[in-house]
Amino acid sequence: MLVFASDASGKVVSINNVKNGKACNCFCIACNDPLIARNGGKIKAHSFAHTSKPEKRSCLMTALHRFAQEYLVAQEQILLPSVKCKHMSKTKVRPPKLVKILRGSVESPLDRYKMDVELETSQGRIFIEVKVTAECSDEKVSFLKNNKVPTLEVDLSQFIEQPIETVIDALRNIELYSNWIYSWCDDALKNEIEKELEAERIAAQRALEQEVERRKKVTKQAINNLTRNNTIGLPAKELPFTTFIGAREYKLQAKVLNAESWSFNHFNVIIDTNEYILATCQILSKKGKEGNKLYILFPFSDNALRNFKPVPNSAVLCRLFRKGSYPYKWLSFPEPSSHKLQQAQLKAKLVKRASLEYFESYS
Repeated sequence: MLVFASDASGKVVSINNVKNGKACNCFCIACNDPLIARNGGKIKAHSFAHTSKPEKRSCLMTALHRFAQEYLVAQEQILLPSVKCKHMSKTKVRPPKLVKILRGSVESPLDRYKMDVELETSQGRIFIEVKVTAECSDEKVSFLKNNKVPTLEVDLSQFIEQPIETVIDALRNIELYSNWIYSWCDDALKNEIEKELEAERIAAQRALEQEVERRKKVTKQAINNLTRNNTIGLPAKELPFTTFIGAREYKLQAKVLNAESWSFNHFNVIIDTNEYILATCQILSKKGKEGNKLYILFPFSDNALRNFKPVPNSAVLCRLFRKGSYPYKWLSFPEPSSHKLQQAQLKAKLVKRASLEYFESYS
C-alpha cells in the first residue's frame, strides 16, 4: 500500500494531504510514474496507485525511506533513545533525552558517505540512518565508530506496507525501533566508568593497606602470646579414606590429631617481610621430649597466602584473621605413621558402625 508520494515540486506528501484522483498531481518517489490518489472513500484504506507502471515493493520502500527523512528534519524536537554503554566490565545507562532540533537536512555528505538525516540539536550534531531494507554497511559502521560520529539507526522495515498513522507513531516512539551505532554520550559514559573504577581501585587499595596493618598488629600480639606462654592450640587433622561396612562403601575421616594445646620451645622468626612472617618452633611431647618442627605462617594479605609454597610433608600452620574462627589451620601436615593412621581409621569405622546399628534399631 503506497501512502507517500512526491508532488510536482518534489516535496514528499501523504495520501491524507492531497486531492482525490489525478488531481493530486503526484508522482512515485521511486519510479516517477504519475499517481492517482484513492482517498475519497470511508471503507477502504487510502493509498496511491500507479497509472502506467506496476507498483513494485521498491516503490513502497523508497517512499517510506524518503518520508521518514523529511518527517525527521521537519520536527522541532526529538527524544533521543536511551544509551547503554558497556566498558571495562561495567555498564552505565543514560535515560532518553529530549532535545531541540535547530536545523536539519537529508542526504548530508560525511567524508565519502551520504547520511540519511543530519540534525543540529541542542545536544550537538546527530546523524540518523533510516533502515528500510538494508542495514548500514560494515565499512560505514566502522567509519562512524572509529571517528566517534553520533549516529542512530532507525529500523522501519516492518512498516513498509503500513498506513501513515502507524509510520508516524513509530517515528514518534523512535526508541522502540532504533539502536545507536555510536551514541552522543559514549565518551562521557566511558569516562564516568573509568573514574568509578579508579575510585573503587583506590578504595580497595586503601582497605587492603588497612587490613595489612590490622594483620600486622594481630600478628605481633599473637607472637607475644605464643612466646609468653610457650603453648599453641593446634587444630585437629583428619585424613579422608574409603572403607566397606557390610557390602556398602563409605567415605570417612580418620582423625590423626585432636584439637588441643601443645607446648613448644625454640620459637624463632625466620622470615619477616611486608607480605608475611614465618616462624618455627619445636613441638614438645606430653612427656616433654622434642618432637616435630612446626612452621607458623602469618600472612598479611590473601595474595601472600596464595603464593606461599609450604615444604612438602612438613607441619605448617597458617594464622587465620577471620573474626570468630579458630585461629589456625593446617597448610601442610606430615604423613602419620602407618600404625597411627590404621588406628585412626579403625576408630572412625567403629564410630560409623555404631551409628548405623543405632539407627537400624529404630527401623
